[in-house]
Amino acid sequence: MNNIKVSILGSGSKGNCTLIETKDSKILIDCGFSAKETVKRLEILGINPTQINGIFLTHEHKDHTLGVENFASKFEIPIFAHSLTLREYEKMGLKKSLTLNDIATQDFYFRELTISPFEVSHDSVHCNGYSIYCQGEKFSLATDLGYIDENIIESIAGSETVVIESNHDSQLLRQNPTYPQVLKNRIAGKYGHLSNQDCANAITKLAELGTKNFILAHLSHQNNTTELAKSTTIKTLNTIGADTENDLTIAVATQDNVLTKNTF
Repeated sequence: MNNIKVSILGSGSKGNCTLIETKDSKILIDCGFSAKETVKRLEILGINPTQINGIFLTHEHKDHTLGVENFASKFEIPIFAHSLTLREYEKMGLKKSLTLNDIATQDFYFRELTISPFEVSHDSVHCNGYSIYCQGEKFSLATDLGYIDENIIESIAGSETVVIESNHDSQLLRQNPTYPQVLKNRIAGKYGHLSNQDCANAITKLAELGTKNFILAHLSHQNNTTELAKSTTIKTLNTIGADTENDLTIAVATQDNVLTKNTF
């Protein structure tokens, strides 16, 4: 099966945007790059921005919403987000007429997709993860969250592909000489970002439940590396005897490059 195609236009503290393609729909989760940069990255994938059917926001932080106003307005794309996110975003000063759609944390239909938002813990007014279903396949995204509990595992279990936050190496964060302690506490706290080890632990549970493809996302530039994030996950998976060379796929999304991964 190959009904859902996932591409990460970029992921990190300077911008986040994920493209989901199916036979009849193309949607973005977040639009954290400028409209110009979003168009440029879509064009790398051969996508005309007029083909985008909707933008689904996880939360209001700028690295997830920077370009959404100009991009959505220029190409007449509806925006979907939780009511608290929309309210906060409106407070930030929308200047153009946009089609805003309030979604709750319950399943709804969009074109041929079933979209299932679920709440995650982050220092925003509200933050969603998303599971998306199409013709028997499931994709999930969970980034910007301080921890993963069994409710979140249950929400994303059974996905062919999961995009999941692997933000920081705990030791690098603790030893970072430029970060004040209050910032370190915020990142490592319940409403901050997921560490490599917490991400790896979650991936291990999801792999045992059948997920084969993982994309590590929202890596910190100062407190992580792609090698550390991936090796932490692989080492943890090896403790349960998982075959990380043949049975599972582990990719790492970066800030500056477009990453494409097909579900199968």
